[in-house]
Amino acid sequence: MELSNITVKDVMSRDFSFVDKDDQIADIISRMSSQEIHELPVVDGGKVVGLVTYNSLLKKKYFPLTSKAEVVMQHFPQLSEFDPLLKGIETMINSNLSNIPVARNGKLVGTVYKNDVMEILAKVEGLRERPVSDMMTPAPEKVREDDDVRKALSIMRGLDEKNLPVLDKNGKLSGVIGVMDIMKSTWKPPKAQKLDYNREKKPIEVFVGSIMNRPPIYVAPTAPVENAIRTMKRKDISTLFVVEDEKLVGVLTLKDILEHAMSLERREEGVYVQLTGLQSEDPDVYEALYSVIQKGLIRIAKFVSPRIFNSHVITYNHQGLRSKYSIHARLTTDKSMYYAKTSDWDLYKSMDDAMEVLEKEIKKEREKDLTKRRRKK
Repeated sequence: MELSNITVKDVMSRDFSFVDKDDQIADIISRMSSQEIHELPVVDGGKVVGLVTYNSLLKKKYFPLTSKAEVVMQHFPQLSEFDPLLKGIETMINSNLSNIPVARNGKLVGTVYKNDVMEILAKVEGLRERPVSDMMTPAPEKVREDDDVRKALSIMRGLDEKNLPVLDKNGKLSGVIGVMDIMKSTWKPPKAQKLDYNREKKPIEVFVGSIMNRPPIYVAPTAPVENAIRTMKRKDISTLFVVEDEKLVGVLTLKDILEHAMSLERREEGVYVQLTGLQSEDPDVYEALYSVIQKGLIRIAKFVSPRIFNSHVITYNHQGLRSKYSIHARLTTDKSMYYAKTSDWDLYKSMDDAMEVLEKEIKKEREKDLTKRRRKK
């Protein structure tokens, strides 16, 4: 199946939920919780004006529950029913959303749901037969059962993730905690009060183990991606853990699969670069970072063909006007996927270090391949 031949109209659903911009946040949270929906389009007179998501609610941190949807909604790129599905996939990657509203002349006419996209991806040649180990993120961030949920929430915010694996006291995978679990545990039906996820006055301690979901759903690293996709679709989840010899070795997300699908179709369009998490809005900062990335990709292109470069910036340890930066980078090539984690007080040096780590990993793998070839001769 060729993704380039499929349009948004071919996969979108005309049976969808939405909220009005004047609906109260308390009612929206109740609806999300009862229907287990992470994202809801916001309409005004039938026209799409934004999205309310669990992530947008958590990032606001403090707001009156009697506020209206327009206070916490986020904006998103318009998707037309006549757009190629590849544009819908790209929108999912860029926005980190699982479901994308579709508009016609501004009016909501449908939604592209993750399950509909996964059904297509499970049939794509070059994707479905590959082992999970080729696409998973190794050594994922995790929490323990006796950690406070605020630690889990902090990690989710920093990485812009919706779920985290939970380990027991022996270091074995025992469950999963998600944004929805935290919302349910920290939010109670209001009496016109404010919702505050960062209260300093006598915070209620809630342990991860008390609200996590179990048992966790996982696959082996050798399982074909098609099996993983169908498991995700059947269980209605976007994250699947990878376990080998009873140890957590990786995590496979819908975003990982989407990026690989994009890499299959972008052979003639250069490298797809995504930079997220950066708090600065200064265009000069972005220009300088893209320059560092471009130089690194040029060096890497001598050994492999880069397809997708994804990097997420986390800012922490504020000291006066100074901040420390951590960069999580992932590079998808025609051969494999590579990862780098770096940190430094200098943002540009941290990005340059990440590019060097990726380059070294690629060189190391290339040397291994060359050694194997020499031995065969």
